[in-house]
Amino acid sequence: MTEFGWRRFNFFDRSVVFDKDDPKQKFMGLKDVAVDCWCSSGGSVYLGEAKGGVFQLTNQFSEYYWKAYQKSLASLHSADKYLFSIGEDDETVNTLLKIWDPERVEKNTPHVMRTIRMSPLNPTSSSPACSIAVHSSLQSVVVGYTDGTVLFYQGDVLHDKSLNSRWIKVRDSSVGEGSVTGLAIAVLPASKTVVFVITQKHVHSYVLENGRTVIAHKKHDANGATADCWTFDESTGQLIVASREMLFFYDADQCIDMDGGEVGRCLQLGRGHEKLQLVASGQYLALLTKHHSLIQKERDSEFMTMLSVYDIKGQYVGFSCSLPNLCRLFIAGSTMLVLSHDGLLSELIEKNLATKLDILVKKSMFDVAVLIAKNSRDGGDYLKGIHAKYGNYLYGKGDYENAIQQYKETIGMLEPSYVMKRYLDSSKIKELCIYLECLHDAKRDNEHQTKILMNAYAKQGEKKKLMEFVNKITDGTRVSRMRDVFEILLKWNYLAEASLLATKFQMHEDALNVIIHHMHKYTMGVTYISKMPIESVIEMTGKFGRDLLIHARDDLMHMLWEKIQENTDAKKNNFMRIFDIFMGDMDASRVFLSYIENQTNEHDEFIIPILECQMRLFKVNSDWSQERLEEDIYRFINKKNEDAALQMAQLFDCTPVIEHILMRCHKSKELMMYHQKKRDLEAIIRLCQSCSKEEKRRLWLDALSFIGKHATARDELIIIDLLKEIEASEQIHPLVVLELLAKNEHLTISSVRDYIIAWLRKQQIIIEEDRNTIKENNKAMGELDGTVESLKFNAQIMQVTKCSACDTPLQLPTVHFLCKHAYHVHCFESYNMDGSDKCPACQTTRDTTRDEEISYHKFQKELAEASNGMELIAMYLQRGLFDEKTKKTKKSEAKKDPFSTGRASTTTNPFDDDEVTTISRTMSTVSSNMATPSRQRSITRKDDDSTNPFFNSDSGTRLSTYDESKNPFGAPAPSTNPFD
Repeated sequence: MTEFGWRRFNFFDRSVVFDKDDPKQKFMGLKDVAVDCWCSSGGSVYLGEAKGGVFQLTNQFSEYYWKAYQKSLASLHSADKYLFSIGEDDETVNTLLKIWDPERVEKNTPHVMRTIRMSPLNPTSSSPACSIAVHSSLQSVVVGYTDGTVLFYQGDVLHDKSLNSRWIKVRDSSVGEGSVTGLAIAVLPASKTVVFVITQKHVHSYVLENGRTVIAHKKHDANGATADCWTFDESTGQLIVASREMLFFYDADQCIDMDGGEVGRCLQLGRGHEKLQLVASGQYLALLTKHHSLIQKERDSEFMTMLSVYDIKGQYVGFSCSLPNLCRLFIAGSTMLVLSHDGLLSELIEKNLATKLDILVKKSMFDVAVLIAKNSRDGGDYLKGIHAKYGNYLYGKGDYENAIQQYKETIGMLEPSYVMKRYLDSSKIKELCIYLECLHDAKRDNEHQTKILMNAYAKQGEKKKLMEFVNKITDGTRVSRMRDVFEILLKWNYLAEASLLATKFQMHEDALNVIIHHMHKYTMGVTYISKMPIESVIEMTGKFGRDLLIHARDDLMHMLWEKIQENTDAKKNNFMRIFDIFMGDMDASRVFLSYIENQTNEHDEFIIPILECQMRLFKVNSDWSQERLEEDIYRFINKKNEDAALQMAQLFDCTPVIEHILMRCHKSKELMMYHQKKRDLEAIIRLCQSCSKEEKRRLWLDALSFIGKHATARDELIIIDLLKEIEASEQIHPLVVLELLAKNEHLTISSVRDYIIAWLRKQQIIIEEDRNTIKENNKAMGELDGTVESLKFNAQIMQVTKCSACDTPLQLPTVHFLCKHAYHVHCFESYNMDGSDKCPACQTTRDTTRDEEISYHKFQKELAEASNGMELIAMYLQRGLFDEKTKKTKKSEAKKDPFSTGRASTTTNPFDDDEVTTISRTMSTVSSNMATPSRQRSITRKDDDSTNPFFNSDSGTRLSTYDESKNPFGAPAPSTNPFD
């Protein structure tokens, strides 16, 4: 039997059922059972005999029998867990509808829940009922009669009392079509119910609304069927009717359409053979057909039965075999059972899914394997593997297009790189795109695969597909790297699309890069920047401003002017960040800085760029007046930015600015070093003239050192002016000046002649003054000697009437000193903190005198031990040993406090070092007896005067003339002073 090219397989194993009590014996429990009707419910099958008996056979092959009717049984039907039957208990026409509960057994018989007499419900006919159908919801039931009449009831079948009376006649009697052989109920939405009526000659469908009114009737093409040659699937609402030539398929929902013409479809299965039975089991449809027996072993074996199991959806024959004699087929649970004429029971066991798929794959029937896997509950575990093998099979045959369709189904199981590697050839790029599209739709692609797909589109010139794909990945449903998409568009020169994409996703820098550098639309770039927030305007202008300044100068400057006017807060919007774009364009720089200066309130952030711009201008043309420097540069320099301004001035060699900053910072030393580095002697002199008194000495020394090293004969006039300034300042000793200048090999005596002559004149005057001072001191010393003698040998009258401390009249008790000072006792105790008996008024003067003597002794000692006496003298001269100003200052400070008990902690005497200070603080020079200090002074003077050229060591008296033999500096050289 050929089913029009349907492929045949052996997916079932037929085996004989053995008795569970005696496994060696075949199961013969149904021998001699004449099955006239049957139905399946759960794991059991109910077999009805025409004589009224019912056999219950479970899937474990346990059997149970009871007598349902006394006379005859016409039909069985199961719904939910209940069993419905139509039959008669007596000889008269009195058809009974019985509802059984098989789970509830009473006296070896299932419990009868209800019994309905059906004959009174059809009073116009004496025909018995012969068929029944109940919906699984137990809310509707339909009964057919032998004369073709059909009654319908909608309601609770188990409990409604009206089940005995309120039935609706769906179809009137039609004796010509024969009895009703089959009924089916399909419940549809909108309170519509479809009732299929199968007679011996035709198939009808009736549409009822609300279970009360028939609103449609349709007579179908099928020529009717026997009671065993139809099947109905309530879940799908599909009715299958087997006629001699065809199998007809009718769907309940298609019967509602009144104007749709004929509904359903047909298949030529078992064509030309009488159909004995049609049974549906899952996805399979089992068909028993009657054939002439080819092997006749018995007299009554003229005919045989052909069992065929079809998969309608897969369009293949899953099993087929011939059975001797005529057989019956029924379902127990999910098992198909075959009952032969001699009572032998066989079962068809479906092979497991893996076995079936293995058979198909070995036969390269991948399409059937895919279909079977899809229709199987566990087929998803095998499906992708089948597709992978199917794809490899087609690829090996060169069918790349269909192979990629199979590879599409392997996404999630097969590594994408395995497929992509096979289709990297340019001739297969179309199929590669198909696979990558599916990979993307399944959301299993990565960034690399997305880029490959886009590049493949671009390579094929599929701009439309490329843009559709870009729109798909940019609609927000998928997260992709927009930069990769942008770079691909840019790579394939889709500039407009790339700029739009960058704009859409606020990739402003990329968008401007395309507009300015690739499309060269500079004005558009300026417009684009102008529409951005102010922070982005500053950032993007800083990155693209140079190109825009060259190609769209006016537009850019106008845009910046508007933005600066709108945003005057310099702290939030620092426009000076874009100042770098104007480097090299001084005109634009000045214009931009004028914008900033005019529109912003605070200039701190803009000062450095402004100074840089002005210094660049100065470097180009340094002929600036002092007023211009003050207006354009100096006024912007403050304490915060003076360091940065100084560095910038040094960078651009802006000497006036450097001088200005260093002078205002009082960094004369750094300025001196700067002028020395430039060897600008005039500037050095100007610096020395303009500095403060405290710094002049150091600066003059630095200047003289520089002259001693670097001056030339051409600088003689400048040096003469410099020496005049040094002479006027009286800050440096001439010997030091001469020593520093003597190091220069290029200077001549004419440079210092006037300076030396002027110094010698001053020294001559000082010598004369010192001689007069010596005479006055000798006279004073003689007077002091007379006073001492008087104190030693003459009585002293204390005539002081006032206290030397508080200047009030003296009152006893009092303290008198030979120095003509007197004190109240309490005043003396107040000033005599150390408990000594010295006069507080005289103590400070003596200490000061003794300090001077100690300093002089130290000088004498160092001079005697020095190898170079002139160098030591020059050093002390530089420290101001013989400066009258220093001596007078010291004496005036000593006189300020007549009661000072010690020397001040600081002194201007260059010889007051730490050693001398320590000695002066530990010496005791105060005594109430004046003879002792006089004697001490005399002894000290004797020791000291031994080398004094004005003292006669033999007589112990001072000479009126100078003794040259005692001069520590040796005999004087012949004078060369022209003024002597």
